[in-house]
Amino acid sequence: MGTRSWSAGSLGDTVLFRTRRVGNQIHVGYFVYWSEERPWGKNSLSYAVVPALAVDAVYSHFLYVFPGIKDALYGSGDIEGVQVSYEQRPDGSLDVVSGRANDGNHGRVALSRSDLLDSKGRVVLLTDVWSHQLGAHGAASFADQSQLSLKCYEKSSLRPMTELVARAFRLGNERQPLRGKPAWLEPGLPETTPPAPQWAGAKPRGDRH
Repeated sequence: MGTRSWSAGSLGDTVLFRTRRVGNQIHVGYFVYWSEERPWGKNSLSYAVVPALAVDAVYSHFLYVFPGIKDALYGSGDIEGVQVSYEQRPDGSLDVVSGRANDGNHGRVALSRSDLLDSKGRVVLLTDVWSHQLGAHGAASFADQSQLSLKCYEKSSLRPMTELVARAFRLGNERQPLRGKPAWLEPGLPETTPPAPQWAGAKPRGDRH
């Protein structure tokens, strides 16, 4: 996970995921947590003061004006989502195909394999806005050039999403997603879910043959 510019709060220690298999493709929705969702910090909005106040007043339906109301309705912190599609090869390895996320205006962004897969075969996600949306292009090249700016998640820091967690953080569900919307897998597709240890432990292949 990389951050190209200042973003509010700090990253959590765990990324949650949901999976769906369709044929030989596995679609994985990742939910990434930040501790804050307010525009105050080392950025132009804060330096100008008035724009930051305006954003703080209206962001998330005016609910930051009254501390606690936003968290009561939508859950604490900020959770953004991204979906990555993999192709499973006969040897069990996973080959990155594509992804989708949101930009800073909550518009849908398509991410390419070259955006996501760096030279070490790692899947890299990138934000370039204070509000954390994960639709920034060029994540893989950013990772190759900025190793110290990454936070890595593997093994026990990648955990399956549970209904209990989804309720606690007001995430919604696949039919009514509330937070991290790109990570929610579209309903209505044939579904078989591979065991979490099987795919979480598999490494993406860096090269197609």
